[in-house]
Amino acid sequence: MAVSKNRPAHRPSRKSAIVDAAIRVIAEKGFVDASITDVAEEADVAVTAVYYHFSGKDELFDAAMSQVLGAITAAASAARPEDAPGDEAGLRAVINAVWDWVDENPTEAMLAYLHLPGATRQMAQLRREFDDHHVRRAFDYVNARGATPTGTNAARHAAATLALRTLVDTLMAVHQLRLMDGPINAESPAVLRRAVQDLSTRIILVT
Repeated sequence: MAVSKNRPAHRPSRKSAIVDAAIRVIAEKGFVDASITDVAEEADVAVTAVYYHFSGKDELFDAAMSQVLGAITAAASAARPEDAPGDEAGLRAVINAVWDWVDENPTEAMLAYLHLPGATRQMAQLRREFDDHHVRRAFDYVNARGATPTGTNAARHAAATLALRTLVDTLMAVHQLRLMDGPINAESPAVLRRAVQDLSTRIILVT
């Protein structure tokens, strides 16, 4: 059947453009002050288009944060694939990859590191899943030393888990502190990066 010439041309979904706009708007204004109208204007769509894809600001924020955290995880995984050894070189490669990602994606980094993880109920879950994934990956570095803290030694496993969560939280905190006018923003990036690498290695060695 012939297609009517009067039928409007198909427009691809603007969902990804709306999420990208939400990242920029929320990173600049913060979750509380950003509005659906702001996002719609940034994405150059009608407000109704935003509500077509998202029930409200909470769901839109969750989608934006999910995309950003996924990008951080992808950068880390590209630096050390799942089947790569968990050695010191791998740890440094991951730290460098995420560091470079932050430098190359300052807006996304602002969203990831400068907003409260409990802004929405789903956001808290996203952050837990993000942290859990990277803690599991960090256990590879402990295992590579032949000191697998599993099995019957529950206390040792708990101590290792605490240490590795501290490692993940520390790496997140460093980026938070160096973004914008953070308290360590004026430090030499090269010196600061080496210090983070050395500290991370020390945490692994004592685990």
